[in-house]
Amino acid sequence: MKRQLLGVLGLVLSFAVIGCGSSSGGDPAATQTSCTAYCTAYFAAACPTPMYTSASDCQSSECTQASTAPAGCQSTLKTYYDCRATQADICGDTGCTAESAALNNCH
Repeated sequence: MKRQLLGVLGLVLSFAVIGCGSSSGGDPAATQTSCTAYCTAYFAAACPTPMYTSASDCQSSECTQASTAPAGCQSTLKTYYDCRATQADICGDTGCTAESAALNNCH
């Protein structure tokens, strides 16, 4: 899980740094809402070994960078966080493999 998270954050950060991506086609507010929903669900699950100390900590770590990703990646990120928020085992975080892989093709 931590590797997956670090990979996503690294991917988002690299998009922001190099400026790749389309100038249209995404909604940062929708991505932010999906990410916030994931953080809320993750913290509410009371995972035995949580990655975050609070939902706010999760939002600070995940959602700030996600919402600043290029517009062309916003819908892919939204889908990714929608999936993560509704996983059967949110603590295990293993149910969104296809959505995670789609981030690798995000431009």
